[in-house]
Amino acid sequence: MEPERIARSLSELERKVIRYADARRSVSEIAKRADLSEVEAMRGLQYLSNKGVIHLVREEREALVHTERGRDYIHRPLPERRILDALKEGPKKIGELPVTKEEFSGVIGLLKKQGLVRFENGVLTLTEKGYSFVFPWENCYATLDCLDEESYKILNRRGLVTREKHVIWYAEPTPLLSQVLPHVRDDLIDSITPDILRSGEWKSREFRAYDVVSPIPKRFYGKRQPYYEFLRRVKDRLYALGFQEEEPGEIVLPMFWNSNALFMPQDHPASDIHDIYFVSSPKRYGALPEEFVERVKEVHERSWGYVWDDEKARRLVLRSHATALSGLLLAHKPKIPGKYFTISRVFRPDEFDYKHLLEFNQLDGVVLSEDITFRDLLGLLKDFAREFAGTDRVKFKAGYFPFTEPSVELFVKHPEKGWIEIGGAGMFREELLEPFEINVPVIAWGLGIGRFAMMELGITDIREFYSKRLGYLRSAKKIWRV
Repeated sequence: MEPERIARSLSELERKVIRYADARRSVSEIAKRADLSEVEAMRGLQYLSNKGVIHLVREEREALVHTERGRDYIHRPLPERRILDALKEGPKKIGELPVTKEEFSGVIGLLKKQGLVRFENGVLTLTEKGYSFVFPWENCYATLDCLDEESYKILNRRGLVTREKHVIWYAEPTPLLSQVLPHVRDDLIDSITPDILRSGEWKSREFRAYDVVSPIPKRFYGKRQPYYEFLRRVKDRLYALGFQEEEPGEIVLPMFWNSNALFMPQDHPASDIHDIYFVSSPKRYGALPEEFVERVKEVHERSWGYVWDDEKARRLVLRSHATALSGLLLAHKPKIPGKYFTISRVFRPDEFDYKHLLEFNQLDGVVLSEDITFRDLLGLLKDFAREFAGTDRVKFKAGYFPFTEPSVELFVKHPEKGWIEIGGAGMFREELLEPFEINVPVIAWGLGIGRFAMMELGITDIREFYSKRLGYLRSAKKIWRV
């Protein structure tokens, strides 16, 4: 664009800052000269940068700053000075000094090391050196402008001063600026107002030119958090397939509902403290439903061959899998045929890495029908992978779960991480269904929905879903498939 055309396209904000961008200056200095806020100055300079009139340069610098604790001493003497001044009046016990116990503990070592005081039998006495001694940081503590490295280390150890990184933006003129400046005018009409129309002033003045060539700054508008949006759309898709959502239930459950009602024996390794979070207080649930407890107890003792322990059944834990909700669903007489799902938060003391979290969402569900088969389950899992992760690269592996037989583990192929296990599934065992008087086949699954989301949203670390990084949140892939 020609220099004159650029000059005619400048907004009022750009015209205010361009005159002070003729040399390398910081944004804060330009804002001060132009009588603008730094935000306004930065916006005007960004527009000029888009037009190629200036370059914006980012510099990162380290600066000494007071900590929150250190700011208390900007307008009053430091503890060491108050102690020395007090001792000039004569020896004093610790309780007589004008400092707190914490302040005294922080400086007594320094005072003794410098040979400024003697401390005997709980009494502090000033030495001859202490009468005239001045600490090297005293005169510049308020501004920190002459603080040497040794003084910084001492004050930093005391938690009074630290280093922080500061970002400073500079505007540097380009050769184009000198060509544009002579054509900058303040008499252009930026916008049409009723007064300009009524007076006819618009007939004798020029309008500011529209710039339809230069790129404009990006605007970041509010939107749903990516993972939340993914879960919402998964629910919508399941509703469309005829599934009914289960009640979310409580996150604290007795072991009876978390494990035993699912035909998991009380001495199963997954019931160990390393696999489940136990609640410390209260430790046990109140009264369990006797009708179901007796039925489950009878099946366990008959099938597993051990003596049932009521205390273990009442032990409270954080819900370790959403399948516990499916057990509760079966106890409340679900419809037959019926299709149910839940997306619920579960808790496990797992390793914390790119595909494991200590608490996460699990997609759990069941289908009850007289003619449902294991082959139907495999087809459904493939459909989930296609619908929720956008992939046909699926494989199955035989698995073991106390509550299903046969059982299967689902894997999908992540483009960067390779094959990732998504979860387990199977046919609910007859021993599980018997106490709930369910007489039809039931297929069930418990899937790590977050790993599906990794595929759909194109990320390699599941922890990113809980990130506060604005860069990721602004650029996260938009979901269309689900």
